[in-house]
Amino acid sequence: MSIRVVVVDDHPDVLLGASTYLGNCPDIRLVAQAQTIAEALVVIRDHQPQVALVDLELPRAAGESAEYLGGLAIGRAIRAGGWPTRLIIMTGHQDRSGLVAAQPFVDCKPRVVYDYLLKTATPQERIEAIRQAAQGVGRPLKLDVPKLTPRERIVLRYMALGLENGEIAQKLVVAPSTVASHVKSLMAKILSEPGVEDGQLRRTRTLCVRRALEYGILRPDQINRNHLGRDPVR
Repeated sequence: MSIRVVVVDDHPDVLLGASTYLGNCPDIRLVAQAQTIAEALVVIRDHQPQVALVDLELPRAAGESAEYLGGLAIGRAIRAGGWPTRLIIMTGHQDRSGLVAAQPFVDCKPRVVYDYLLKTATPQERIEAIRQAAQGVGRPLKLDVPKLTPRERIVLRYMALGLENGEIAQKLVVAPSTVASHVKSLMAKILSEPGVEDGQLRRTRTLCVRRALEYGILRPDQINRNHLGRDPVR
């Protein structure tokens, strides 16, 4: 019996390519395609495919802009509806934030996300992922939470409150260069981006805090800017 597959992507050329390489597989049958989250939920509900190849970044409806992590809304619907479809997430983003966000759908029972591939994956790699998912075989996707030193955790919590290096240095009674060293180290661990240009510093600090939240290193209540005067160490 053929593996029933749905492909969801908001780029027509991707859908056309999928129909071509899947059409050459005798053991796989492409039953439907969709370009939005709304369309995907309809075709998955109606066709109950064994596997869905889903773009991580999707618009909710036609005419809307694509949302980063929008594809995970399909995972939530599958889990809530108890549908048998197994997801393979596709992404053009090389950072790990999407994989971090997908973890609840990897760890849940029954598992929903069975693989996570970059869009640079070859057709054969995608086909093999589909076959594995159809058999209930999911690739290990567990992320190791970065290990920060106690001082790096303190500096990160001050960063989350919006403090600059000089302000953190005053709080900790250390030199600003010492704080800068801690910031560089913790960002390298959390973002895997040790080389950061000065012009990218603000964006990267913000991304670092967001990723720390995703990892569970920070709690949402630890980034409330109304608490700038509170010492997060206490």
